[in-house]
Amino acid sequence: MKTIFFGKSGIWIAVMLTGIALVAAGLYQLVLGLYDTSGSREAGPPAVGTQAETVAPGDRKEKGNDMKAKHEFFVEYRLERDRIRSQQIDLLREIVNNQNSSEETRKEANRRLLAISQAIDTEMKLENLIRAENFKDAVAFVQEKSATIIVQTPVLTPLDKNKLTEIAVRVTGLQQENIVVIPKV
Repeated sequence: MKTIFFGKSGIWIAVMLTGIALVAAGLYQLVLGLYDTSGSREAGPPAVGTQAETVAPGDRKEKGNDMKAKHEFFVEYRLERDRIRSQQIDLLREIVNNQNSSEETRKEANRRLLAISQAIDTEMKLENLIRAENFKDAVAFVQEKSATIIVQTPVLTPLDKNKLTEIAVRVTGLQQENIVVIPKV
């Protein structure tokens, strides 16, 4: 029985479309988390040059919950990134192990598995180096031709942005113009 969609190259097309859809959904959620559509600047990055708020003694509990919510963004982002990657890896492994897949499709699936593995390693190194530069937290999303870094900081000075871009260039091997650094409070 011959299927229409899952021919020799059809499986690979299905994997790519699924991967693109999952990445697009993750980035859409990321953007929604960065920029609050209610008009409040609280959820988005602060304007350049704004100072961190001082905490009044009565506000300590509320600010503590706010700090927890800020930290949760980075934890949630990593969990979502790992979940999507896990789905991609499972699908690629199915292709590699499917005897009905063409040799070319299986080679491409193996290549993608290696690229995902390298991206995971690069993201981990990048995030650790950024935290070593005294930033509270960071998440990185590395692709073949670009990288996005979200840093937990109220203000990202040009000096900090250059420092982070330099680190990313060194770790990823990408060109400076292909690296985006985003502050997130």
